Amino acid sequence: MTRFFVRPDQIVHDFVLLDADDAHHLRTVLHAQAGDRLSVLDGSGREWPATLTELGKTKAIAQLGEPVLLGTEPAVKITVAQALPKMAEKLEQVLQRGTEIGSSAFWAFESERSLTHLTGERQAKRKIRWETILKTAAEQAHRAIQPALQISGTYPDVLRAAKTFDLALLADMAADVPRLQTVLAENPAPKSILVIIGPESGLTPKEVLAAHKNGVHSISLGPRTLRTETAAMVQVAQILYALPD
Repeated sequence: MTRFFVRPDQIVHDFVLLDADDAHHLRTVLHAQAGDRLSVLDGSGREWPATLTELGKTKAIAQLGEPVLLGTEPAVKITVAQALPKMAEKLEQVLQRGTEIGSSAFWAFESERSLTHLTGERQAKRKIRWETILKTAAEQAHRAIQPALQISGTYPDVLRAAKTFDLALLADMAADVPRLQTVLAENPAPKSILVIIGPESGLTPKEVLAAHKNGVHSISLGPRTLRTETAAMVQVAQILYALPD
């Protein structure tokens, strides 16, 4: 069944008003008609079965049934802090696949070796596109929430925020760093985890040292070299496999 994330203010009594983008998707992609069934989520963990009652060019209206609580969210909340890669498409892969796997939030930041910079109008346009990717991926994966996205701030900002998590991890290619299992054995049952991923050329030694000084644990993702957009997906998948989901 097709699912749509909506803002709480779009739900009024027993009806939901879908915006122009969702109406366009229903009309031109799904060829929907009045009477068709769909699901509506408000990002709080609730899902409503709904019946389409009106479909126009700029809006759609559906009548809601009784809401149910979804049980599709991981027990641990994982935030992926991804250094801006050279190509925007790589970050889009991180957002899409990471949402499907179970990440709760994303933070795109500039590191010393980042070759991409987001400021002003360009940043605003990218954020709109990336939030659309998150919404679509969350709907497809039957997530109960749409992951949050932050694309402002620097690497020092990320390290300061690391202290607010139960556990902070840094993907590190050095030969002498432990695997995830070892770190989790020393830090059991975390409820919130920050995963830091560097750009294509990795974080600088200075940045890695700064992470360690702020309580971030370096971990190995294995003996093979992974692309930056692959590393985040592997890390999140490993965490969710190792911890109760």
